[in-house]
Amino acid sequence: MTDENRRNQRKLNAGMPTWMLNKQSEVHDEHPIFGQEEPKPVQREGARVQPLPEDFEPAREILEFLQAHQGIPLDFIATQLIDFKLYWHETGEARKAWQNKFKSHVIYQWKRSQSETGQRSRQSTAEKLTDRSWDDGFQFEDND
Repeated sequence: MTDENRRNQRKLNAGMPTWMLNKQSEVHDEHPIFGQEEPKPVQREGARVQPLPEDFEPAREILEFLQAHQGIPLDFIATQLIDFKLYWHETGEARKAWQNKFKSHVIYQWKRSQSETGQRSRQSTAEKLTDRSWDDGFQFEDND
């Protein structure tokens, strides 16, 4: 067995694919088809897993989004911030995207509170089904 064959056999045993066994280059970091290095994943600063920071505050963009797109008032968001911080500081769990986690928490709690207030309606089921308050003040045009 030649030295080249032994090197190739070692590479195959190490898990190297056969298409990478190349006599021209011992170290072949480029992609065999495109002839360039595969891009390495970029780690962004916010991608680190960490516990909720003690001084966590929602970003202005999150507050604006919750108000504009979900119709959630600031006082409701403020009460949710307190609950959110108390819970996550107590658990000590580490996460990646605290801003997004807070946004999701507020939306969930807002929808939950809205559905609970709707269920507490004083109307009976029959009254709800026969409610015609939606047509108050509606007038048909007279086409005579």
